[in-house]
Amino acid sequence: MPTVTGAPASNRRLAERTAVQRLLVLAVALAVAPGAAQTPAPFDVVSIKPNHTGAEASDTNTSPGRLSLVNVTPLSLIRRAFAVQDSQIAGHPDWASTERFDVVALTGDDRVLNDRDRQPLLQQMLAHRWQLRYHRETRDRGIYSLEVIGASKLGRHDGPGEYAMKVEPIGGRIVVRSTRGNLGRLVEILSRYTDRLVFDDTSLTGEFDFTLEWMQDPGADVAGPTLFTALREQLGLRLVSTRRAIPVIVVDHLERPSAN
Repeated sequence: MPTVTGAPASNRRLAERTAVQRLLVLAVALAVAPGAAQTPAPFDVVSIKPNHTGAEASDTNTSPGRLSLVNVTPLSLIRRAFAVQDSQIAGHPDWASTERFDVVALTGDDRVLNDRDRQPLLQQMLAHRWQLRYHRETRDRGIYSLEVIGASKLGRHDGPGEYAMKVEPIGGRIVVRSTRGNLGRLVEILSRYTDRLVFDDTSLTGEFDFTLEWMQDPGADVAGPTLFTALREQLGLRLVSTRRAIPVIVVDHLERPSAN
């Protein structure tokens, strides 16, 4: 500890207290700085290969310590990494939405990664292998407002039952089956199947049991309602097109992935 010589004792004690306080501040800073230490370790191994099959569908498979993304675009990786919709991403090069890749990533342990666990790891991978640089802005965008038409047809949950909101693609149709579901999760699902972010403006709270079914593929041979019609007829809800300020990821720089 620094010592002040040739000065009154009171001055020395003041200097010593000041030095101690500085050491304490430094210790706290070092303890908090590893806030970065709470950031998950990056993927241990990542393999990225171009996919030239010409297929449009992509696939995601997870197993302990492993994430496999088949036939994905860089734009879809950004969407997954930041939990945003396409309408919340701007500035990316055209090839980011057309070129497709197969990605296999290993964590080096036996973790099974959920969507939230994957986000920081995908962000690190995009920064390291794709040289992603970005910043955040708030921009005015077209969105859908989910509203109630008169009286809602949603059935309130009563009694026991485990929470479940399952999305099942069946022959061109999409079926959402809800047990103890909520409107917050429903708008997340709807945002995936529309070209805009969906906001819950219903003022409905609580848990609901319902089934929502619509035709997502207009070219399918099976007849059925559109999403907009299904919401109105089956749940008593509607999607209203409007505009709202929403958070946006602005891509400043993106390169094709480095070699394995």
